[in-house]
Amino acid sequence: MNSKKPMKKIVSCLFLAMSVTACGAGGGSNIDDSSEGQQSQEAQPARWKKLPIEYKIASTVPTLYHEEIHAGFQAWNQAAGKSIFIFGGIKNLQEDELAPDYTVNQNVVLTTDRSGVASTGADASTVSGPLARTFLYGLSEIHDADIYLFEFNRNFVEGRSDTGDVYSIKSVVMHEAGHMLFGPEHSQDVESIMTAVLYPKGHPQEKLELGLLDIAQLRSVYAHDLL
Repeated sequence: MNSKKPMKKIVSCLFLAMSVTACGAGGGSNIDDSSEGQQSQEAQPARWKKLPIEYKIASTVPTLYHEEIHAGFQAWNQAAGKSIFIFGGIKNLQEDELAPDYTVNQNVVLTTDRSGVASTGADASTVSGPLARTFLYGLSEIHDADIYLFEFNRNFVEGRSDTGDVYSIKSVVMHEAGHMLFGPEHSQDVESIMTAVLYPKGHPQEKLELGLLDIAQLRSVYAHDLL
């Protein structure tokens, strides 16, 4: 196992909005972020330390779904007009190595059929947890991130037994890549990919592209990098 990452991490979750939920038709769950090493009020807004960002895909992710993962990062590249995310290859991992300790400074996208209810994503649960969670390392300057897609077959392949809902891998990766760029905060703009909930494929509120404010934030935060 690699040495553990420094404990200044921020954990950001993306929750699902189902066709029918406990909140009523079309309802969604609130975000459940936790963090360690909180920024002070005087700290600069979070951003990635230095572009471009190299990402990898875990070897446990079926090849069939790699294109959708790439498409999520490519959406940000298109908005930037240059490659701010670049693919760094496959990260070889065993099924029992799906933890941040094994992916230090490698920015890996991982999938698991475990639930994301537990803070580390390590324990399965019958309770619906977040669709995804991104572990960010660094405060105002993020230097490492790992993206976990939870209950992969249930949420992204076969569909949920209670609603039949299937969620877009591309949309989830777009959202989580936004956390890599901007930190753990979520947007209140309903058109933003960075809202805290995501609707399933075919829903009128399904997010297929970045919102105008997402693109504006990218060009503002990374103005000098995009010259």
